[in-house]
Amino acid sequence: MSILKVARLGHPVLRAKAKPVDPQEIKSPSIQKLIDDMMETMNEYHGIGLAAPQVHESLRIFVAG
Repeated sequence: MSILKVARLGHPVLRAKAKPVDPQEIKSPSIQKLIDDMMETMNEYHGIGLAAPQVHESLRIFVAG
C-alpha cells in the first residue's frame, strides 16, 4: 500500500464529474488497491473520509473510517 498525493483546493480534478464504477469492477485488483491506498492515505492525514477525486482518480469511490 502507499500514501497517495492529495489534491489541494482549487485543483480542476475536484470540479470534474467523476465516472461511475461498474459494480463488477469493485472486486478487481486495481480498484481494491486504490481503495486500500485511499484508506492508508486517509489514516495518514487523520481524516474520516476520502473521495477518489481527492487523490486524482476521477471515479465515484468514497472511503470512510
